[in-house]
Amino acid sequence: MYSKGLSKIWLLAFCVFALSACANNETAPDTDTDASSPIEPADTPDDTIITGASNDTHHFTHKMMKSTGENAFATLAYECPHCTFEQWLAIVPPEGWNKGPAQVLVATDGEMRSWPSLEGVPDTMDFTDEVPGNEYQIIAKNLDARLIEADAGEFVVEAQVLRDTALSFDAGGRVHELTDPEGNIFVLFAFEVDPENVVIPDFQDPGFMGDFTPPEGWSYESRILEEDLVLDTPDIATVLAFRGGVISTWEKR
Repeated sequence: MYSKGLSKIWLLAFCVFALSACANNETAPDTDTDASSPIEPADTPDDTIITGASNDTHHFTHKMMKSTGENAFATLAYECPHCTFEQWLAIVPPEGWNKGPAQVLVATDGEMRSWPSLEGVPDTMDFTDEVPGNEYQIIAKNLDARLIEADAGEFVVEAQVLRDTALSFDAGGRVHELTDPEGNIFVLFAFEVDPENVVIPDFQDPGFMGDFTPPEGWSYESRILEEDLVLDTPDIATVLAFRGGVISTWEKR
């Protein structure tokens, strides 16, 4: 069993693995959703300046991604929760790699119960000399995806992501949900931040997504939870990723 603090960090990484760096992939937009690291981050006071390293107050994700070539969307995701945004921004991706989006976890809490173990795939990678050892841990594999909508450089993709996680939202808190034409509901769990000027949005604000436009035929609403909500995924999650405009990531209930 992994420590709760570490598993929460990896949980975030797992979440954001759907459609990562559209502009950097000439064949298809990458899908990006998960991450984790073998080193527990140091305790951080609540008033510490936000660095991009996950701590007790905020959980961030900034992944390194690699296409597997199995299909246009199949991608490996690696995460370093104790790396700062500055360290991540300084990485020059090796050939075949790119960077996933910088996001903050929206869910109240989360747990990554185990890491994926894939034949022929390294569990860890070393991308920066500033952190000893292999600081990036594999957290997820995007298996495949389908394009929901594409317009003027903005993409919406529904991806199937291999991971073992649980995302929780507390009763009394606000959740943001998208409903597709078939009635399936997706819950917002990760949202874009500027890694060079990190501002955490107020996800409890009912007008937070006021300028958001869902895909054609989809509907958006926010609501206050009357009871705890847990998105429990023991194997494969269905994840909705918005990339190119406002970057956000949602998971199917």
